Amino acid sequence: MKSNRILILGIVLLVAVLGYLYMHNGRTTLGGDLKNFTVEDTATVDRIFIADKQNHKVLLERKGPALWTVDGKYNARQDGIKMLLETLNKMVVRNPVAKSMEQKVLKDLAGPTQRKVEIYQKGELTKVFFMAAETPDKMATYMLMDGAETPYEIHIPGFKGFLQTRFNSDGRLWRDPVIFRYDYRDMRSVEVKYPGMPQDGFTVKYDGKITRLFHPGNPIPDPALDSLRAFEYLNGFRNIGYEFEVVETFSKAIKDSILASSPFIEVSVTDKNGSVNSMKGYRRPSNLVSEVAEGEVKPPFDVDRMYGMINNGKDFVLIQYYQFDKVIKPAGWFLRR
Repeated sequence: MKSNRILILGIVLLVAVLGYLYMHNGRTTLGGDLKNFTVEDTATVDRIFIADKQNHKVLLERKGPALWTVDGKYNARQDGIKMLLETLNKMVVRNPVAKSMEQKVLKDLAGPTQRKVEIYQKGELTKVFFMAAETPDKMATYMLMDGAETPYEIHIPGFKGFLQTRFNSDGRLWRDPVIFRYDYRDMRSVEVKYPGMPQDGFTVKYDGKITRLFHPGNPIPDPALDSLRAFEYLNGFRNIGYEFEVVETFSKAIKDSILASSPFIEVSVTDKNGSVNSMKGYRRPSNLVSEVAEGEVKPPFDVDRMYGMINNGKDFVLIQYYQFDKVIKPAGWFLRR
């Protein structure tokens, strides 16, 4: 009888030890497997926080089935969000880090190249992990679960490349780069000014049925308006975006100098609810453009890109002309031939 009690006590102690080892070596403080970086149900992910050691951080939040926001201020790029969720769903452990490399990788994971990722599902924090450099073959990324001691090589089976770029901590790169995005039926007017050539300015008005063209200072609509061209023009506002926001690497003195100059174009769109979205376009000085090919003469301004103040003067961005040329039309373009 005594021996049975000793046996039972031994079994209980063994189970307790195994349970302790399992909880502390196989699971995080959030209850997740330390090897399980995969998010199986991405439909429940509602927040993703990413930060680095250079004081960049971004909070991505789900606001609807196809709407995410960046830091609660801007709409997010849906293509970027889709890729991020697919990455979380497909990335798995390729190998644990070799013992000979473990200390170096752990140092990198705590160093200046570190990125921290927090995943929230249904409002609850479910995973926290860190990432650093890619593996020598550039086919996987070193990652470490919060609370773990062993780092792993994480990859997506069948994908050739590493994963750090999909977890960018710069909020500007997650923003939807939109300047104008309208269905023409939701527009009521477009006013365009050319400060250097005021005679080319115009206003196109649309009341839901009929378009009318007005010249600066003239309250009477132009009877020579080509209505098909007017609708073509309004359709051009379906999706116009910028290349990137100009911050940090751009000298404040240069920016101030550009903004102190006269814009070459100003565009304001009023929608059916009365909301106004305006931008100003500035020529990009040629000295900010990379050198031209030998034998070519550098033009006074960049012929491929311009600067713009968008979101009613809140953001300074670089815009490619191929995106914006559909908007840069003189008043005479609208008249019947």
